[in-house]
Amino acid sequence: RSDTNCIQSVKLKTVLKIKSMRIYIFAIVIMAGLDQLIKYLVRFYLTGQSYIEIIPNLIHLTYQENKGISFSFLADLPTMLRVPLLSGVSAIVIVGLSFYIYKKWETLLQWEKWGFVFILSGALGNFWDRAVRQQVTDYMYFHYYDTGFFVNNLADDLISIGFVLIVISGFLKKEVNAAKQ
Repeated sequence: RSDTNCIQSVKLKTVLKIKSMRIYIFAIVIMAGLDQLIKYLVRFYLTGQSYIEIIPNLIHLTYQENKGISFSFLADLPTMLRVPLLSGVSAIVIVGLSFYIYKKWETLLQWEKWGFVFILSGALGNFWDRAVRQQVTDYMYFHYYDTGFFVNNLADDLISIGFVLIVISGFLKKEVNAAKQ
């Protein structure tokens, strides 16, 4: 009987934890979905050398496929090696990060929770491209007049925003710990 009560208690805790995570899971689905929608629209409407100026001499929308990771690193690997490698590493990171978040959920600050939501959203968006399309669609070209910097996508930005939120959370935790002493 005590084993049954223990199992029921664990199940109840799991259900309650997942319930507390619902809005975050929903946000991940929405942001990853938005990333995929924008990439689809870019592939459909922006072809060849066409672009749309968003902020003159700073940002414009363009269409570029990236077979590698940041700055096309590893893009020259053979497809038979590149796709499983990059998709596999992405999948391991997504699963590992999800497991970490689930285990630490009650101890995470709000900033950390949202940081991980942004990171997972971006990771899922780019993982989908790598696993299904064998390349990632990039479309935001950052430049200053004729000096180009990089082309990225919403998923990349979500990962960067998530990282910044987690860094801010680290400073907040440090302040809280210092105030307790």
